[in-house]
Amino acid sequence: MKLGLTFPSLETDYDRKPETRPARVATWLEHAGKRDARTAARLIGDALAAINRVSISNSRRFELVAQYWKAAQALWSPLSREFMRAPQPLRDDAQDAARAGITLASELSNAYKRMLEGEAEKRISLGGARLMTALVRRSLQSGARVLINSYQSYSPVPQQTWQDLHAIYVFARSRNLHQVPRGSDPGDSTPEDIYIQSLLLALANPYAFFPGQIDIVIRYLAEYAHTAKLTDVAPVHRMAKAVAIVPVGHDFPPFSANKGGSMNGSKLFLLTFDLAFTLQEQLRSLDAGGDAPAGLRNDAAHRPRNIAFLRRLLRQWAIPPARQFSRLPSRGRVVALAGFLNAWHGSRTDDTRMIAGHPDLPPPTTCQILNQTPGGYALRQIAATPSSLRIGDLITLRVEGKPGLQVAIVRWFRNAPTGTALEFGCELVSDSPRTATAAAEDAMDHSPTPIVVLPGDRTGTEVSPDQVVVPMGAFGLEHAIGMWHDKGKHVAVLTKLVDQGPDFEIYEFAAVG
Repeated sequence: MKLGLTFPSLETDYDRKPETRPARVATWLEHAGKRDARTAARLIGDALAAINRVSISNSRRFELVAQYWKAAQALWSPLSREFMRAPQPLRDDAQDAARAGITLASELSNAYKRMLEGEAEKRISLGGARLMTALVRRSLQSGARVLINSYQSYSPVPQQTWQDLHAIYVFARSRNLHQVPRGSDPGDSTPEDIYIQSLLLALANPYAFFPGQIDIVIRYLAEYAHTAKLTDVAPVHRMAKAVAIVPVGHDFPPFSANKGGSMNGSKLFLLTFDLAFTLQEQLRSLDAGGDAPAGLRNDAAHRPRNIAFLRRLLRQWAIPPARQFSRLPSRGRVVALAGFLNAWHGSRTDDTRMIAGHPDLPPPTTCQILNQTPGGYALRQIAATPSSLRIGDLITLRVEGKPGLQVAIVRWFRNAPTGTALEFGCELVSDSPRTATAAAEDAMDHSPTPIVVLPGDRTGTEVSPDQVVVPMGAFGLEHAIGMWHDKGKHVAVLTKLVDQGPDFEIYEFAAVG
């Protein structure tokens, strides 16, 4: 059976044949592993890439790749620390570390895919089902590592990664290898477990996680992913929630069934009903003061964060919102200013001064619109030196050819395939921000605090309340504040915390005077 997996072709013309003697390779890997993680990953990835392109016996290749696999496992954690907390878009050493990690994982994947393809084509396999299962497992694990390294560094997933993962699982399913445990214990993970964990990780909207949260999701999935089920039988309600479509034969990840859309070719269905029930029970336990699930920090200080985290997973895996609007392609330009203070300064200046930026704040960045909906934009930074962004940042937008300013929140981003720039999605929160200042109403002596008022809309069918953006920690829920704007003072009470980011909070407010 020909799987049709993608991996580099063998070469006969090379300047220097790579080292393929296992003893020499083991010694070299030991010395390379003592270098800093970024350099070690680059050297080991380059050496494995050369081996992936030279013709050697199957047994020798299996032995060598096992050595490279073992060496790589010691690098993943120190390597991710070099880019996980780095400013985005990635630059210099952090960018090199991310690319080295993705390259090494991709070459491991190429190596195991080549061996699996070769074994699958044999009419009689000397290794039998045991060798085939081991190759399936390693192929899925190395493909999953490509995904993890890409998501952790907010980088695009390399082409053909998803198509090959789907093909490997379908092959394992056709040979009844997909549910064979690793060891004799029935509780050991199976190839299907590895594949389902990859599917759920992609469904969790990984580019929208804060740095470090991907690791928490991975630990959670190791404990609870087995509650999700894969089937080739369409559920009765194909647009039901807690159902995801796995696009077999296509190079893209699974997507929620209730987001609509059509797809040619075969498909699988990922059912997450039991996983949703588990999440709901865990949320009830946390709300009642119980312990956090395995993989999450179990202390009172992290309880609100754990609850928000589990609610987000429940939303992504079980009750994702249906898409309300089609994304419209566009190529307009936008000037974007990041940060709360930039929103305040931008809202109080004319267009020329806003585009020029403020000398003490992050500079404006020119972006190109990739697509848009009434609720937000997908943008790509095109400036020579783009400003750094964080998930949850407040940004102020000046759209080319459109009067006025818009305020939005960065919801996800990923590094562009080439160069130093981000592609990011932002959700609009207002298209008529007003600059103002505020102070606690009962304060005797105060310094006015910059705020941005977001007027509500009472003209449409859906009434939106008035909101105010304040610096993080400046005020609290049910605080009475005096706001100075529109040439007068207005007293209001903060009634609901709507959103918050690295340096701001958004409250609904009720005017009382």
